[in-house]
Amino acid sequence: MRGLPGAGAPLFFHELTLGCAALPGEVKEELVCFLEDVAHVRRGPLHLCTAFNAVYFGYDLDAGAYSTDILDPEAFTLLGSGVRDPLPPVGSFVRIERGAHSLWGEVCASFGASLEVDEDGWAPGSVSGAPFTAESQAPLARAVIDWEALGALTAVEHKELARIRRSSAGVVDQRGHVVGTADTSGLVSGRDHSGLYRQFLLGPARGLLAAGALGPLLQDPADTVAAERALQGCFSTLQELLRQAPGLALWDLYAQPVDRHRQFASGPVAEEMVDRFTRPASDGSARYSAVWPVLAGWEREVGDEHALELTAAASAMVDANLVLATQATGGRLRRKVDLRIDDSWQQGGIWRAQALPVDVVLADCDPLIPAGLGHQEHLRPEAGARTGSPSSRQNASVVHVEHLDAALLVVSVALSGADLSAGRLPLSGPVLALLGEGALTLQVHHSGQLVDRDVARQRTQREPGGLVPVRWPDSFYPGIKITVAAARSGRQLIATTALLPDPVRVGDAVLDWDFDPVLLAEAWGLPALALPVGLVALPQRPVSGGYRPPVTALEVLIVAALVRDGRIGPARSRSLDGQQLGAAMFGPDVVTPPLLWTVIHTCEDMAAVGILTRTVVAHGGMLPEVFTWWPDTEEAREAQRAAEGADTAARQIRHWRRPWERRLPDGHHATAAARARYAQWRLEVDGPDADTELSEGHTFVRGHRRGHGQAPAWHQHLHR
Repeated sequence: MRGLPGAGAPLFFHELTLGCAALPGEVKEELVCFLEDVAHVRRGPLHLCTAFNAVYFGYDLDAGAYSTDILDPEAFTLLGSGVRDPLPPVGSFVRIERGAHSLWGEVCASFGASLEVDEDGWAPGSVSGAPFTAESQAPLARAVIDWEALGALTAVEHKELARIRRSSAGVVDQRGHVVGTADTSGLVSGRDHSGLYRQFLLGPARGLLAAGALGPLLQDPADTVAAERALQGCFSTLQELLRQAPGLALWDLYAQPVDRHRQFASGPVAEEMVDRFTRPASDGSARYSAVWPVLAGWEREVGDEHALELTAAASAMVDANLVLATQATGGRLRRKVDLRIDDSWQQGGIWRAQALPVDVVLADCDPLIPAGLGHQEHLRPEAGARTGSPSSRQNASVVHVEHLDAALLVVSVALSGADLSAGRLPLSGPVLALLGEGALTLQVHHSGQLVDRDVARQRTQREPGGLVPVRWPDSFYPGIKITVAAARSGRQLIATTALLPDPVRVGDAVLDWDFDPVLLAEAWGLPALALPVGLVALPQRPVSGGYRPPVTALEVLIVAALVRDGRIGPARSRSLDGQQLGAAMFGPDVVTPPLLWTVIHTCEDMAAVGILTRTVVAHGGMLPEVFTWWPDTEEAREAQRAAEGADTAARQIRHWRRPWERRLPDGHHATAAARARYAQWRLEVDGPDADTELSEGHTFVRGHRRGHGQAPAWHQHLHR
């Protein structure tokens, strides 16, 4: 195969590792424009992982391909080697070797390929949101590969790819895709290709990562923590930049140019998608429909055999989901139905359509956060029963579902006087159906106040309408608001109150905790009360669609868990790592990878706005992030400032690109300029007796500091 395109400068800035706020304004604008341009030039949608590749390895907009010479095809994942390894994640560079021919590509999309979904798109509920477990069969996935990401194919290469596609024993199928098992190993879910690709870069693809700006962090094993943190920072920053790009439409971790999407949205396929996906079952109950089979059926109906081949499949998948998302959120449904995404990974997306009214558990939930209700209803058929609107009886507690996804349930409850006196935690039937079977454990935290041990942790049972018996702290009053969270199918709930910034006086009583004034006035026989000056509502920072986004509703519960169970540190601070925190909140047996990353990402979000501090400690080969809560004292503020200063210093990375002898494809040779640069570098490093001959079949990339051109001698900075 021909050599890679000529060298280009990757648009990588070390501030990418520090967050969006660390980027200078002109740099942020340049990166946003660059990402928009890459999305327009690419032959498929731009994924967060391929966006990282574009800025890290260098993407030539004129050539429409990667142009940097630090990509070594020998480090690409070899497909068709006979080993049944899981498919590589999105962003991976892959190759096929067939005798004298080589094909290189980049995985630009990947989604589930369950065989249980019908050809017409109907999906059994058991498939939608089904978790990966040790007992279940390895799930199938479809990887879409951009075979021209490293340059346009030659006529010979086109013929070779066509031969492979026609062969029943070929590595790829007739569409040019690769179908295999999904990666379910490690702490990262197979659905989280952002996390999988970072894990991949630090493992099998370490050689590729080492060739770029983060290379110095990989030379010393002790710097693995810094490399992991730098990658996490890069991906978080790039995701925010993609969100800010005005010319891009985002679905999950994919970005599609707005003008390209509008062409799809105005076409007949979009109209067909809306018509099919907004149909509930004949009795009005939930119907689950999958995107990919419907697209494939349309391809067969119109006889366009090229509609879903190669990268066109990824574009169609993203465009179809964007059309349905617009329907779900824009009030444009032609039928009185509730439409929401239930599984964003399986078969390119499985959507749930149900006739209105919906269960109270869904009424307040974001329709673009996958909740995996299909699998839940399969496990417990009663969970799918429609219950209509909540009870209209007077003095009823107010229960509001704050967040629901496939791993987590968060509700807020304003306790009525009746439920407070009866010792009941009111929860609707659909909410109770999402919890685990058997006795439940309730952990009660009362902000700013110690509670008795038998109140802090209680065993409780279900009854219609809630949990009983529950002992509430003596200082609770009617209308007091609590936030309750539990893992899906978990048996441990955590509940906490929230202190008001300033106490509120009602008659002779001084109220310290947030409350519902209507319920309080009703219980105490008072005239209508004005709304209290409650907690300042934090803006909803997470963006719908991202994998495991932070959940703002969890913040007060995370603080409560740290205060109750955290290790005591300087100035009576409290610290736990992400896994310990998840176990403290939900119990150690149910903290799945999705739930763990929800907790960690929420803590990271809290650290970004100063609610917590965040450090990373390497221990036993693991990289746990430790989160610390600080009390509101001057001593704690001074200790927190010192801790944050040390953490900021640790996050500064040496952004030097190291020298690199890169192996060239067969038949290619280094230029005279490259040989001269190599000879000069060897003399600088080893002195006048150095061997200055560059190995045959290799070229030389001179190390330099990013943004400062060629440094005098990169090796001088190794030990700084």
